[in-house]
Amino acid sequence: MWLDREPTDDEIWAAFHHEVKSSDREVVWCGFGEPTIRLDTVLNLTKRIKQNYPNLNVRVDTDGLANLRNAGRNVAKELSEAGIYYVSISLNAETQEKYERLCKPSLPSSYQGVLDYARGCKKHIPHVRLTVVNLEGIDTGKCREIADDLGCDFEVRG
Repeated sequence: MWLDREPTDDEIWAAFHHEVKSSDREVVWCGFGEPTIRLDTVLNLTKRIKQNYPNLNVRVDTDGLANLRNAGRNVAKELSEAGIYYVSISLNAETQEKYERLCKPSLPSSYQGVLDYARGCKKHIPHVRLTVVNLEGIDTGKCREIADDLGCDFEVRG
């Protein structure tokens, strides 16, 4: 889906409110972009969801760079306070070198930023998962060890 402009929070809310069903159990912030680029929108809409649909769980699938993008903010705490119950973070590799080769991050210290973000999430959010894509050259066993050391769940994505 390509948009000519970023929708407002109210436009997103109206579309969500129109589509949500009583059988829905979870809302996931994810997609072709990084949800925490619009952190305040995620926080605002998560609060609305939890107020109007308290039985819906809200998850964020993220690249884990929210603290680097939002310097000076405790993003994990803000997500928790808004009502996020689950964060899935793309670890993507077991070393900084492999991460940089694979992800080509534009922010300095991105790999360390992902690890630090995971640590922060574990302090504030009930469920935290690290993920990697099953690619040749990525040691998923070592990635699992990193997740275990951080106290996070782990998943290899297709």
